[in-house]
Amino acid sequence: MRNVLITTIIYFLTFAQSVNAAGTSKSPAVDMVSYEQSWLDNNGTIALKNNTSENIHNVTFVLEYLDMHGNPLDYDTFTYNIDIAPGKTKKLDIPAYEHSRHYHYYKTKDELGNPAFKLRYELKDYNLPQKEKTDTVSTMGQLSARDSSNTTNDEYGYIMIIMILVILGIYVGSYVLVALMAQRRNRNPAMWILLSFFLTPVLICIILLVIGKNHIPEY
Repeated sequence: MRNVLITTIIYFLTFAQSVNAAGTSKSPAVDMVSYEQSWLDNNGTIALKNNTSENIHNVTFVLEYLDMHGNPLDYDTFTYNIDIAPGKTKKLDIPAYEHSRHYHYYKTKDELGNPAFKLRYELKDYNLPQKEKTDTVSTMGQLSARDSSNTTNDEYGYIMIIMILVILGIYVGSYVLVALMAQRRNRNPAMWILLSFFLTPVLICIILLVIGKNHIPEY
């Protein structure tokens, strides 16, 4: 009886220890493996690992930014569509923290003494169909806005080209007009075109109108 009691106690102690070990070693479904950001980077690069047995299609997580003493500085929530196979790791670019103030992640080398920060990662959710749909619509909206902006820029470009061609045509045409007016008035077209470079074609046309035709004497 005593041996049975001791065996039962040992069994329950072993079972409790295994349960406790499993509970403390459990990782988030999507965990942060690493983060990189130098003081020159516009984007930080976070590596996410899929600890589940299913494919990850989207993820929402919070990054809390800390100073080197562990004091909170700021936090931000990120939601991205990203495909990560079970047990695999994939990198993702996110906006850099305090890029304008030259902050860098403390594990990224920096020899210039720029301010450093640490990170605290917290998974909020993953594989949310509604969120994925919202992100897709949002992405399509951003693409549409970008396409619209590109279309507008293209239209402005075409208008500018047309205006330049019209101005160039008027500019060249004015010198052609000077040459024709000089020729019809029995005057040297080359000389009057040369004068146009200094006095403008409009003024030369007025002068040719005023002085009239050069009468060549007949012999």
